[in-house]
Amino acid sequence: MRILFITRRYSPSIGGVEKHVREVSLSLRKKGHKVTVISEEDIKYPHIKLLGLFSIWFWLFRNRNLIKQSDIVHCHDVFIWYLPFRFLYPSKPVYTTFHGWEGRYPIPKKNILLKKLSAKLSWGSICVGKYIEKYFGIKADFITYGAVTSILYSIEVKKPKYIVFIGRLERDTGLLTFLEWLEKHEGYGVGFCGDGALRSECERYGKVHGFGDPKPFLIKAEFCIPGGYLSALEAMAYKCKIKVFLDNPLKADYWRLTPFYEWVEEEDVESAYEWVKGQNWKKLARVYIKLWSRGL
Repeated sequence: MRILFITRRYSPSIGGVEKHVREVSLSLRKKGHKVTVISEEDIKYPHIKLLGLFSIWFWLFRNRNLIKQSDIVHCHDVFIWYLPFRFLYPSKPVYTTFHGWEGRYPIPKKNILLKKLSAKLSWGSICVGKYIEKYFGIKADFITYGAVTSILYSIEVKKPKYIVFIGRLERDTGLLTFLEWLEKHEGYGVGFCGDGALRSECERYGKVHGFGDPKPFLIKAEFCIPGGYLSALEAMAYKCKIKVFLDNPLKADYWRLTPFYEWVEEEDVESAYEWVKGQNWKKLARVYIKLWSRGL
């Protein structure tokens, strides 16, 4: 199949969606499929609301052969980029993966309506997390939590009371609640594998390493504070105990509705490790193929 992925950001940019799209693309290519990815790096639109959106539509119209020549179009959150072409090419199969909630709680009504519209106009969808169905009122064909690239089979000695935070250093990741927790729990060494607006505040508690490969930190960390599902799965693969901070009802459901939350609460690293061994990108690529096969 000839597959066109449309996503806001893509590798070499670092992030959960970027990694998801890259790894699924690589797995699909290994199966013999041709995958093309369009991101803002290709379109280079001005980041001004309506002007930016019209620039995206104009770029896609000029390059509409990419759509016409594809068997499948699959949007990663940015269905609105494809919206006019849903009607220009009504018989073209188009799908959506919903990755997140834009970091704002309570969720603005327009964000809920946009996701509902995207789901309605898509031929099928994947939600990254069960909570998306609950908070946006959509029904996904498949639920996923991502995958891991590799599994650690031999564990170095963990550094007691060493914590690594992985993800964006922003308010919506639960970071401030974690820093408040650190104030009350002395004796922890902390490393931050990420960057963002709260960098200077994090530097009061430990070293900020910036975005990069979390493996060196996960190998030695006793605990991991994951910014999202992918970093949680990676922490499980390195047998870290996971701590999450539920600072609003959505974030509570974000974690509690996962199949692994019980192990997080109980700090059961062995059960989490056994589960995550089965969560690989090849398996997730098969979910995409199964989704597409329903509409073909």
